[in-house]
Amino acid sequence: MKWMETFLMTAALFCIMTAPCWADSETNPPDKAESADRVHQLGDIVVKEKTGAPGIEQTPTETVVEVQKLPTIGAPNSIVDVLKGHAIVDFRGESDIDAGVDSINLRGFDAKRFVTALDGLTVQKTGGRKSSNIVDYSLLPAFLIDSVEILPGPHSALYDCKSIGGVINFTSAKPKRYDSLTPQGRLTTSYSTYNTQMHNLTLQGGVEAVTYDLAYQKSSSDGYLRHNETESDILYGRIGLVLPSDGFITLSGSYSEIDREAPIPNTGDDYDSDYPEVESAAFSSFADPQWDSDSYAYRLNYEQNLPIGRLSVGAYTGRDNRMRSYYTDEEHTNLSVMDTDWWQEGGKIQDEIKWSNKHVSTIGFDTAKLYDEGVDDEKTERINKNGTFLQHQWAILPSVDIRLGLRYEDVSIKVTNNSYKKITGRGDIIERDFDELVPKSFITWKMDQAAPWLRDTSLSLGVSKIWHAPDYHGTYNPQGCPAGAWLEPEHGMGYDLVLNRRLWRDIALKLNYSFYDIKDYFAYNRTYADYTPPRGGATPDRMIGKEFSDYVLNLEQVHRHGIDLELGGHLTDDLSFYLTYAWQKFSNQGDEPAGETELHKQAEHRMTAGLVYALFERTTLMLDYFYQSEETTEEAVNRAADGEDPDWIFRETENPAYSVVDFGIQQILYKSEHSLREARLKVYVKNLFDEEYSNASGYPATDQTFGVSLSLSF
Repeated sequence: MKWMETFLMTAALFCIMTAPCWADSETNPPDKAESADRVHQLGDIVVKEKTGAPGIEQTPTETVVEVQKLPTIGAPNSIVDVLKGHAIVDFRGESDIDAGVDSINLRGFDAKRFVTALDGLTVQKTGGRKSSNIVDYSLLPAFLIDSVEILPGPHSALYDCKSIGGVINFTSAKPKRYDSLTPQGRLTTSYSTYNTQMHNLTLQGGVEAVTYDLAYQKSSSDGYLRHNETESDILYGRIGLVLPSDGFITLSGSYSEIDREAPIPNTGDDYDSDYPEVESAAFSSFADPQWDSDSYAYRLNYEQNLPIGRLSVGAYTGRDNRMRSYYTDEEHTNLSVMDTDWWQEGGKIQDEIKWSNKHVSTIGFDTAKLYDEGVDDEKTERINKNGTFLQHQWAILPSVDIRLGLRYEDVSIKVTNNSYKKITGRGDIIERDFDELVPKSFITWKMDQAAPWLRDTSLSLGVSKIWHAPDYHGTYNPQGCPAGAWLEPEHGMGYDLVLNRRLWRDIALKLNYSFYDIKDYFAYNRTYADYTPPRGGATPDRMIGKEFSDYVLNLEQVHRHGIDLELGGHLTDDLSFYLTYAWQKFSNQGDEPAGETELHKQAEHRMTAGLVYALFERTTLMLDYFYQSEETTEEAVNRAADGEDPDWIFRETENPAYSVVDFGIQQILYKSEHSLREARLKVYVKNLFDEEYSNASGYPATDQTFGVSLSLSF
């Protein structure tokens, strides 16, 4: 019944939102002759000069990065190497040599509160189990991605409601027809300091409308930190069929094996001078911690122009395994092992209907089922998500566009409630169900006609509801505790004010102020909890039936203010640049102590910049700059004596600000129309001035490194 009500509500709203376009067609109904003419009539074509830095296109709603056209220093091992050039994307991995798991934040939000998508489908797992484990960015190598869409803010109805910080959507290349049986390929190999290697081979070809893609990538590194080696093997294949009416259908599969070691301390009597000093780490120096994984995934994508609009369908299924093992004693007699499997499956169907040049509607449905090893280590469904969405773009005036969206999302979770971490009187599984209707809006005023000096200038405003259910294992079952039995969804409002302007030549500016007001914000409260039963002891009477009710809290209210700046283009025909800057400030509006420690470790200022200079016809110089202001870590200390009410104070530890400069030279060695189409050599130095600093994980960051890469296209 719930879905029937949702369908009827969506249908009614669809009729209301598209009523103007129906009115347009009914006011001046075409006769048969006019209709016949319109079948062959092309609308006006407006050719507009592309603006922005090479490989980057800025619009009020998103920034699009064309991966193959973006100049990069060195060969990118993973897509994270491409994203690091944007200040709103904060890399927080243990080492920048490894892309890592859940290693980036978007607008200060971690993987729990922004969407990572591949071809419009959210990449997700239940997560948890000795780390967050939502997205492993090593599984998204750069060869797989054609472009990246970065959508800041919660203003798109087409994606999961957890997109508070925004959306990063990776899109793969569409299949194309081949007139020759000869495949096209690329071989890329790179080597840099710490025996860091990446070897990649891709092949693409087909027979007329039938296409194929094959790729293999092997990466390895000894690592900068002690006991931090990594090695990965990724195999990818895709077959496709090019359809009429700009359509296609593809079926792809991927398999990967990734072996990782975790850093250990390097200090005192056990100090090894080959590595930087590390005073503390998650594991002891004798632990020999390993973190290995293997994954497979299958994906189906279909798109085609039909009489009912541009129809697209996507579906996926996959499994991920991660095994974390370490010794708990110096004699290596006791090996602790956590071997976890995750399964995920889902799909999305949407239809984009262009009623006229003024009206475009998108309607669709998405679903996801997420599993992991639950009761008795069996495959257990943990999360079931279903969403219905409607979005309508309306050119109200020649100078005003408005996009209205509505998303209904239903989220069901199953919280484990057994063993010694149990809420008295509840069953072994506690089922929770959350649903909400979430409106979205984004309006753009094109200011060209307002004044001559406002040509190529627009002002946009996004106002959207925020709603996010506890859809992550580390939130509803942290450390096995049934905290999700007590949680309510996060909710609030998100606002974005965006100025977009072409300044000169193709130099484009985008300035964005954002404000989020989030109520019932999830925060880990373990340090301050009053209802965590003693382990192995009798549960006090006051806790019975309320166990773990404050292990994770809903903070009363959290505010986030932010400013994002993007600037880029060509200063001369041979010299281009880019500049991004991000400022953010989180603040807890309530009096919960957890609000202090939950919102810490967020640098207020981050900046990236780069220059690309075509020194000669085939020689290019590249310079990248990165700056981050100090990060503050809050540590809670209770000043009260035993038996007294807690009196919390917070000690601040600062990770100092730092700047890093990278430099590279690219030389095209060979260019031809024949079998070897191009040979490209890159030589580079990262951390050119050998800056000493600590990364977001608290480990010493990589020092000065040298590298070389060779790419052959055939």
